[in-house]
Amino acid sequence: MTMGSVRGRALLDLARHRLGWTARGGFDTKEFWERSYAKAVLPHEWALPPSSLLKYEFRDVSMHRTTTTARATATLDQDCPRAAKTLVLGGGTSTLGQSLIDAGWSDVTALDFSEVAVKRGLEMEPSVNWVVGDARRLDENFGEGTFGAIVDKGTVDAIYLSAGDSCTEDVGAVARGAARVLEPRGTFLCVSLSAPRYIWPLLRCDAWDTSQCEVRRLDGAFLYVMRRGRLKKK
Repeated sequence: MTMGSVRGRALLDLARHRLGWTARGGFDTKEFWERSYAKAVLPHEWALPPSSLLKYEFRDVSMHRTTTTARATATLDQDCPRAAKTLVLGGGTSTLGQSLIDAGWSDVTALDFSEVAVKRGLEMEPSVNWVVGDARRLDENFGEGTFGAIVDKGTVDAIYLSAGDSCTEDVGAVARGAARVLEPRGTFLCVSLSAPRYIWPLLRCDAWDTSQCEVRRLDGAFLYVMRRGRLKKK
């Protein structure tokens, strides 16, 4: 079973909500990932490979507006323009950052709180700007409006599965931080294995233009498309 499968999605929600189980390994802690990445030999991809994001089929399953059951096709650059300064959250040993560079993205930064992962990234993917930092505290690394787009493929799920009682606050901190470091009308793309009824409420914040946000169901995961609103006049 892969965690990108339908069964993987169902098990994630079953464990988190019906059984009240959280990962004993501590997927939301730096210590866990330092140990894991120290043993890593091959790249690891959560939910789906980067190539499956570059062009994908989906159904709109947004909870907050009327949707259609028709399938549609989208490309990543429609929401994350190649010319936009782009941030990858929780870069880990994923090849997402380098895949974006190879596909024509010109300015890609990957953030991870594991120094082991960042050191590996600097060695393996020198074209990507690797930075040590916590996705829950993005303001410690970046100023307001730094990026045109942010892509997450695993960080929110790791926090969601492991953070226990602090899950709501920690996932919310990622969403609020992402909104803050995005330009007006910038987009936060979050790949998750968990259903909208659980993740959508955690990602919502006042900074998003909810009328422009979407939840898309891909073959192996959900894609939460959160779009930054215009900055409010002071």
